[in-house]
Amino acid sequence: MDFEDDRAERDAEAAAEAVSSRLRIGAALTGVAALLLAWSTSLSLWDVIGLSLYYVLLPALALAQLPLLRTERLERIPVYLGSALTILTIGVIGLLLGLRQVGPEALGLVGMEWERMLVWTLGLTGAGILIIVAFIPMERAMGQGGARILADLLPRTPGEKRAFVGLSASAGLGEELAYRGYALVAVQLLGPGPWLAAAVSSVAFGFLHVYQGTIGVVRTGVMGFVLAVPVVLTGSILPSIVAHTLIDLIAGLVLGPQLSRAMGGVEETPALVPPPTKE
Repeated sequence: MDFEDDRAERDAEAAAEAVSSRLRIGAALTGVAALLLAWSTSLSLWDVIGLSLYYVLLPALALAQLPLLRTERLERIPVYLGSALTILTIGVIGLLLGLRQVGPEALGLVGMEWERMLVWTLGLTGAGILIIVAFIPMERAMGQGGARILADLLPRTPGEKRAFVGLSASAGLGEELAYRGYALVAVQLLGPGPWLAAAVSSVAFGFLHVYQGTIGVVRTGVMGFVLAVPVVLTGSILPSIVAHTLIDLIAGLVLGPQLSRAMGGVEETPALVPPPTKE
């Protein structure tokens, strides 16, 4: 037992050191990116900060947390609540930056006829589910730990499912305001057209989900690009917000448990238990 405790303590110390190192590197890269943008472009200070935040700092923070996921035992409901708060925060920051710099219409905060809203929302939701299903064979073949982490994070109890509903709504609102709203508009200030900007913002969005593994990053990036389509074509972000929420709900509450069983099953434990690391 003492040996196991010592090993757990060493793993925790190594994870903390890795996180600290990655955070320092991320902070340094963010500073370099901000300086380059300020020096080489005519962007305002706020846009320099915004681009550095969404395209460098947040992906770096996502990478930095990975060692903790392999060593710490995380309770699902606190994870949901903490994630929801973080996502809403980055969404509010994007909203405030966008309103200050480009205005509500550029952010996609415009109305849409309910018939078009319904068609776009259903189409996006269906496309999102198809994307999830299409990547299953690749994820199963590669046997990535990201799939295991996702399976362990699926809600099980009624309380967890209620908290997951809140997390899904937060993700639909916060991530869309951040990456299909401000980040999509801000990168166009550097010259790319809307479609290239959608691709660039989707790459950054994919890296926010690096805990899902390589396949998860690619899958989320593709999903992000699809969610950007109505923003580019209609000028409204509303279908993307609603569809994003529905996709997360369906994936977490309906598809997730079935897919986890198909990929090998998930133990019904009350907390996230990271997969063992290889020696």
